[in-house]
Amino acid sequence: MIPQSFIQDLLNRVDIVDVVGKYVQLKKGGANFMGLCPFHNEKSPSFTVSPTKQFYHCFGCGAHGSAIGFLMEYSGQSYPEAVRELAQSVGMSVPEERDRLPPGQRAEQQARSVALSDAMTRATDFYRRQLRGAPQAIQYLKGRGLTGEIAAQFGLGYAPMTGRVSKPCSAVTAMTRSRPRWSKRAC
Repeated sequence: MIPQSFIQDLLNRVDIVDVVGKYVQLKKGGANFMGLCPFHNEKSPSFTVSPTKQFYHCFGCGAHGSAIGFLMEYSGQSYPEAVRELAQSVGMSVPEERDRLPPGQRAEQQARSVALSDAMTRATDFYRRQLRGAPQAIQYLKGRGLTGEIAAQFGLGYAPMTGRVSKPCSAVTAMTRSRPRWSKRAC
């Protein structure tokens, strides 16, 4: 992970006009620089770069951000790649915050994360099945303009109003026995 203090220092050293100017022909217009937006087709410039505020904004498509954001959007780089490229351009090296957990704790944390993820997957599957068997819920969603495809895409499910639901809770309870404040009753 890249420390936030490094990001701030980097953005203070980088001139966004120079960064954007490598990819977009900019002309001075008052206090800002203007050019054709690289993110959409346009005939008259609506793309501005502010050297005082160190950000860009397109009034045509709404694209905006810092020098890091520009590199990410323009060249499709990930956040760390864009930070490394900018840092290299100003002669800085990117420090990495290291994980300070001892190996035993890290393994325990990863196991807990996997178990929680598994429990969430089981719960999601359960509530999705409940939706398939609830015609009134399906009718409600259709009335709101949602299709089965949309429900599947966003993982929609249904929690029945009757009785207690115990099937997904067994997975959660088994996984969280070491945490006494959670119990089957909470499900």
